[in-house]
Amino acid sequence: MAVMVLCLALGALGLLVAAFIIWLSHLLGMAAAVAIAGAVLLVMAFIVMGVARLALVRMQANQPSLAAEALGMFGFGLRMATLIIRRDPSKALLTAMIAGALAEYLSGKRPPGD
Repeated sequence: MAVMVLCLALGALGLLVAAFIIWLSHLLGMAAAVAIAGAVLLVMAFIVMGVARLALVRMQANQPSLAAEALGMFGFGLRMATLIIRRDPSKALLTAMIAGALAEYLSGKRPPGD
């Protein structure tokens, strides 16, 4: 639905620009009308570009950094580890062995093509 509304709005804008050029051409001549319409479209493009840039800056300002995400995951893992150790120390040992093996597998160097 949004794409359809956008297409209709762009079509309406095109008709308005064409009507503006025709109206100006009756007043000033075709070359001057096209030059003025082109300048108006450039100004509108710069305004849209400025608004889009402000929106992107605001969207990026709200995004947490990668370091904050990694620190949050580390804290979560630490809380889970303490919970496992408190409940059953034997499961903690098994979990540590599995985590160590997984870390070794993921960080180990593999031959090319593997």
